[in-house]
Amino acid sequence: MALTPEHVKTKTFTITKFRDGYEPDQVDDFLDEIVADLDARDAEREQLQKRVAELTAELEAARAGKAESAAGSKQTAAPIAASVSGTDMDVQKSSAMLKLALELHDKHINEGKTKRAQLISEGEAEASRIVSEATAKREEQLRRLTAESFNLETKIEELKGFEKEYRATLKSYIESQLKGLNEGLSVSGGSAR
Repeated sequence: MALTPEHVKTKTFTITKFRDGYEPDQVDDFLDEIVADLDARDAEREQLQKRVAELTAELEAARAGKAESAAGSKQTAAPIAASVSGTDMDVQKSSAMLKLALELHDKHINEGKTKRAQLISEGEAEASRIVSEATAKREEQLRRLTAESFNLETKIEELKGFEKEYRATLKSYIESQLKGLNEGLSVSGGSAR
């Protein structure tokens, strides 16, 4: 496990139950981890320093050989350039990947904004269409109800006229019947005397 400063700062140990302090085995194990990690880092640093010294020597030799012949220097400089530029290539690749990721991010953001604007526009158009249809339907129903109301009022007036006429006819009939009845009673009452 590679140690980090944060790991060292946050490392906790079990407190012993029978005496003050930490469990010595845990502390020793942790210190062993630190020592092993530091040894590995020192070894890696030494290797890198040797490699830098080798590359520097090759570079100096290449510069000295450059005066002798251009062809020879190309052959000597090629491995040096390859090994030195290996790190540069990694940096360039990382930079290119980061640039690509940022471009892709921006592209997705722009596509999202475009899609949002499109959806809002479509939603507003749909809302406008629905309101329009509802208004037209309301107007149509209002016209139909107004026509029905007019027809019903006309029918009511006709029925009122019919009722008035029927009442007058019925009244006239009842009065004529009463008159006939009264006359019949008068005739039969007069003959009975």
